[in-house]
Amino acid sequence: FFTAEDACGGTMRGSSGIISSPNFPNEYHNNADCTWTIVAEPGDTISLIFTDFQMEEKYDYLEIEGSEPPTIVLSGMNIPPPVISNKNWLRLHFVTDSNHRYRGFSAHYQG
Repeated sequence: FFTAEDACGGTMRGSSGIISSPNFPNEYHNNADCTWTIVAEPGDTISLIFTDFQMEEKYDYLEIEGSEPPTIVLSGMNIPPPVISNKNWLRLHFVTDSNHRYRGFSAHYQG
């Protein structure tokens, strides 16, 4: 079961900040389903730079919308290259299955 502290996701505003998986740098939860939306000023784009990335390959993943290509799906143990939005928003969707937990991800964004 999830308590309020386990809630994840939300809307991030402002010119910069950090998004990380629940519990980071400890292991994320099983069966997580989190969505964050980063919103910058109209006309701005957003850079998302990963500083840490560890997930179960194929089964746990981070899906990013709002960039080129329109949907990017990230998984595995390698730190992904930076993601640049093509509008003033990015949406991150983090999904995990019912077994194997890793450290997850941490990323810094700036508008």
